[in-house]
Amino acid sequence: MHEPETGSARPRSLSARLAALPDALAAGLLAVVTVLVTAQVVVRYGTSGSLVWSEELTRLLFVWMVLIAAVTAPRMQVDFVVELMPARGQAVLRLLSELLVIAITCVLIYGAWGMMELTEFDTYIALGISVRWLYLSMFLAACAWLLRSGALAIGQIRMLLK
Repeated sequence: MHEPETGSARPRSLSARLAALPDALAAGLLAVVTVLVTAQVVVRYGTSGSLVWSEELTRLLFVWMVLIAAVTAPRMQVDFVVELMPARGQAVLRLLSELLVIAITCVLIYGAWGMMELTEFDTYIALGISVRWLYLSMFLAACAWLLRSGALAIGQIRMLLK
């Protein structure tokens, strides 16, 4: 078996590093959430006190973590019927599927934007920051999902044009 030399590893491309960014951000948020929850437990059972701000922050960061991780998560698809079709039929059905996902994601973006406007002046009591931060996570994640679906739809269109 051939082992690669230690100094010969090529640096990862910019696109590969950007593709890994959501997972790295989600992992970092998981670490922060873990530290905050551990601190809550220690303070609650060690001093019978409470870190109210950490409970709010944990909730907010957890939502951000899940939505950031969902950007790169593999999609759940039941495509056994699609797989039975010829390649062109598969491309047509996958394109229609992506167009449906794009439409639903646009509704999600619109709703998230509306919630950001609606909660503009609402604040988390202990943190003192706007509740908009919660809905901003949904807005940004949906925009990323829209880009992902758009790229997949373009791939299906290219396949159909071959």
